[in-house]
Amino acid sequence: MSNEKKNRNITVTVIVLVLIVAVSAVLILISLSMQKKSPKNTLTLTTDQIVTSVIKKMNYTNLSPISAENISRYYEIPSNTVSDSAMYISGKSGTEIELACFRLQNDGAQTPLLQAVNAYLDEKGSLTPSSAQTANAKVATHLPYIFVAVAQDSETAAKAFEAVLNDSLNSKEDTTSAK
Repeated sequence: MSNEKKNRNITVTVIVLVLIVAVSAVLILISLSMQKKSPKNTLTLTTDQIVTSVIKKMNYTNLSPISAENISRYYEIPSNTVSDSAMYISGKSGTEIELACFRLQNDGAQTPLLQAVNAYLDEKGSLTPSSAQTANAKVATHLPYIFVAVAQDSETAAKAFEAVLNDSLNSKEDTTSAK
């Protein structure tokens, strides 16, 4: 074999090795990027923990929990959509507050549950059309949770809901990175 052929073979081999290393590096970077974006730290909060945390963040007082069995008196929840739910209401006239949180069984349950929530809010609005709280109702989604706030400051309550979930995720990331 001539020197020219040997040099060409060495050059081709080096190029192939460089390409293999480059492709491997790119695949590793993509894999690491996807791990960061994927919900590795799944949320494990109960809906009651979420609502009580929102209540604390909002400094609400005099809210009473509604038992899981009685939530169906308010919301017509389609079967096989919710794995956990919590609801708190205030009984004071004029300062009506309702907070509800639902944990979906799967992503496909989102649409039927949102339809049930909207139907409840529409019915509530038609029964008490002067209710400013119903007009200010806010529905927030942070899968697998759906949060409903009916209050004068429902937008702020929805932001508190997001903060509770983000705080939970961040605290999990902190404990994971500390290991």
